[in-house]
Amino acid sequence: MRVAALSDPILLLQKRVGLEWPSINKARKRAAEASNRIQQAMRGISSKDASVVTFGSLARREWTAGSDVDWTLLIDGQADPEHLRMAQDVAARLKKAKFGEPGVTGIFGNMTFSHDLVQKIGGREDTNENTTRRILLLQESESFGKTEAHQRVLRLIISRYLNDDWGFIYGRLPMKVLRFLLNDFVRYWRTLTVDFVEKQRGQAGQGWGLRNAKLRMSRKLIFATGMLTCFSCELLNPKARKELVERKTTFAMEEHLMNFVGNTPLEILAIFLLELKIKQKTILKLFSSYDSFLALLNSMKKRNHLKSLQPDQIRTDPVFDEVRIFAREFQDGLTSLFFRDNEELRKLTIFFGVF
Repeated sequence: MRVAALSDPILLLQKRVGLEWPSINKARKRAAEASNRIQQAMRGISSKDASVVTFGSLARREWTAGSDVDWTLLIDGQADPEHLRMAQDVAARLKKAKFGEPGVTGIFGNMTFSHDLVQKIGGREDTNENTTRRILLLQESESFGKTEAHQRVLRLIISRYLNDDWGFIYGRLPMKVLRFLLNDFVRYWRTLTVDFVEKQRGQAGQGWGLRNAKLRMSRKLIFATGMLTCFSCELLNPKARKELVERKTTFAMEEHLMNFVGNTPLEILAIFLLELKIKQKTILKLFSSYDSFLALLNSMKKRNHLKSLQPDQIRTDPVFDEVRIFAREFQDGLTSLFFRDNEELRKLTIFFGVF
C-alpha cells in the first residue's frame, strides 16, 4: 500500500527540469507489472496476522532484467504451525510464476516475526539480519494479499522510534529530528559497508563488481533517503511539528511518518528536491546518474560482466568505468543536496548526521 505525499513526485520533477529519465520510467512500469503478477499469484493466501511483504528492486520500483523477488512472510500474531505452510506456499507460487528466488544470505524467503522487529532495536539481540529487515520494512517494502499485519508492524516500529526518543519529544533543541531512528539508519549503512568487505573476502571477490555498483547507488540511496525521512519531521510537516512542540504528543508525527515511508526512496528524494527547490544542476546529477545505473542493471551482458569481474581487472575495465562515472555523479549530487543547496538541510546534516 503506497500513499504519496505528491501525486507523482518523479513525474513532477521531470516536468520541472524538462527532461525524462527513460530507464527510471521503464523500471517503475515493469515493477508495477510485476507487482500485479504477484498480486494474482498470492490470491487465496489470507491471514489476519500475516502479510506477504516484498523488498528490494520490486518494492523500490526499480525492476530491471535479472531482478529477483526478496520476500518474507511477516507474522504479527500468535505462533501457528500453519505459518510455515503459508511461507512454503508463497515460495512455490512465486517459483511457478517464474520469479527469481532471493539470494543465499537467508535474510529473505522465509518467515519474519514482529516481536523481534519491534522489541529488539539495539542491544546484543538486534542482529544484522533483524536490523536489515526493520530498516528495509521502513524504506522499501510492499505487501500483498492481506496488508493489515504489514501496516500494524510499520506503525509499531515507528511508534517505538518516536516514543523512546525522549529528546525528540521533550528536548529543548529548536530542531525536531528523530535522532533514534536516524542513528539506526546510520548504523545500518555502516554495517552494509563493513559487511561488503567481509563478503568480498569470504566469496573470494566473486560478484564484487555488481555488489559495488549497488552499494554506491541503491544502498546509498536508502541511507540518504532514510536521513531525509528523519529530516522531514522538521522540514516538511510544520503542522505535525507544531503539535509535537505545543502538546508533546507524537500522534500527528506518527501519521506523517506512516504516510511518508509509503513512498519509494526515489520518490522521497524527488519530494525533497521539489519542496526545497534544489538547484537543477543537483537534480540532474542525482536522477541522471541513477537512470544510468538502472540502464546498466537492465543489460544482462553488463550485469553478468560485473558479476564475473576479477579484482585485477578493475582499474582498466570499461564497464566498471561506467560505474565509477555515474557513482561519482550521484555522490556529488548528494553532497550538493545535503551540504550546498539548502541552508536548513545543511545545518541539520552537520548537527545530526555528522556528530
